[in-house]
Amino acid sequence: MSAQSLLNDILKHLPLRVYGRRAVLTLLREMGFAAKNKTPLTATDVYRDDHSGELVCKLSLDGKGELTAALTNLKLDIGHPLYRKVKNYQAEVSEALGKLDAEDVRQTNIDEEDRDGFRDGFGDLFKNR
Repeated sequence: MSAQSLLNDILKHLPLRVYGRRAVLTLLREMGFAAKNKTPLTATDVYRDDHSGELVCKLSLDGKGELTAALTNLKLDIGHPLYRKVKNYQAEVSEALGKLDAEDVRQTNIDEEDRDGFRDGFGDLFKNR
């Protein structure tokens, strides 16, 4: 499923009741709200982030306070018509981020090997003098 297609579907269902996960709950608590994983939030808008391309929701809690959160950090009621589409989107984003993390680790290992080889060769250069 494309993010743009899901964005269009979500826009048709606004306002949308969602629930925070992980970082969203932490942020709400830091803002002074007694938020739990069953605390309903209202998504009043959704858009694609210019940098990452991820879907981001504008949220409010009981009409108080406003914040934004990536759709990957939110969940819908299991009975909502978009529930499965959102879960599939979240899995796709998670998989893509995992691939990026793996690529970052690979690149870090390559960089370290390159630096170690350079240091060894450079050190040998001075030892031979």
